[in-house]
Amino acid sequence: MEDVLIHPTDVKERIIRATVSLIENSDGFVENITLRAIAQEADVAVGLINYHFGTKQNLIEICVQRIISHVMETFSQSDTSKDGNASGKNKKSDIASFTGSVFTFLIHHPQIAKISILSDLAHPNAQSNSSVSHRAIFKAMSNEEPEEIRKMKAFLLLSTIQSAFLNRPISSELLGMDLNVKEDYCRFFRLITEILGVT
Repeated sequence: MEDVLIHPTDVKERIIRATVSLIENSDGFVENITLRAIAQEADVAVGLINYHFGTKQNLIEICVQRIISHVMETFSQSDTSKDGNASGKNKKSDIASFTGSVFTFLIHHPQIAKISILSDLAHPNAQSNSSVSHRAIFKAMSNEEPEEIRKMKAFLLLSTIQSAFLNRPISSELLGMDLNVKEDYCRFFRLITEILGVT
């Protein structure tokens, strides 16, 4: 009965926070997270989860988006807070490092990453993790080129990150590089930034 007295927004936020916590503690194996476990963690009735989110899948996608958005903001702030007067070569190195860091996160959280990427592709919108990532990459670039060109390069780099992640199982066959191995995917992103002329 106490949930009836709580503002619906507070209940939704409690459910989201509880689900995020369970996702982070499950190493991304979200299929093992039950509605009962979420309800228990959030201290709400299972019916409230269904009422506010419709399905467990919808709730999981919302939470994964939040996790990835937080990670992208953290990467963006740490990797783009460097000296704005850096040379083009250093900026290119920074972007290769940035994409490598993002890819490292994806590799270590494959279930979360796959849900995020596929959800973004199925339901594109300006607030999705893909859109946040695009803006972060764009922001990290040198402004020596026209904005339109930089936006296209950021889009191509983001698309490459997503495709590389999803195609990891056959990357050795396709590219001669194993994108599950840090040395290989760091080299891959150095080459990609060089090919795209991303600075």
